[in-house]
Amino acid sequence: MTMRYSMAAILPFFGREIRLDKHHKLADSLLNLEKVMREVNVWQMAEPSDQALASQQPFCIDTMGFDQWLRFVMIARFKTMLAQGQALPNHSNIAPMAEDFYKTQDKQVKSAIVNALKMLDLCLNEE
Repeated sequence: MTMRYSMAAILPFFGREIRLDKHHKLADSLLNLEKVMREVNVWQMAEPSDQALASQQPFCIDTMGFDQWLRFVMIARFKTMLAQGQALPNHSNIAPMAEDFYKTQDKQVKSAIVNALKMLDLCLNEE
């Protein structure tokens, strides 16, 4: 008889449980997104100013490009959440935003980043 072990671990965290499997999947998804952004040459860019980061608009659309938002806002916030063991969002729909942003970009760039973000969305949308 073969025994199956669950990769899901549950730890107590300030009175609530945190499922490490989702945290690990998100960490993997973020590493993959960074890798993809580097491979398609959209990782290197100027760091946005404090004023740009303080934008109140969704995706900081008024102060920075989508690539900048991915790198300096979304990825940075998720890394902080993971490092602090915070609860993760239960819903994400970033890939469609990327599809719209990259519609005029090279097909390979668009496909690579959108696929990486679809994996991130799937991770966060899992129960």
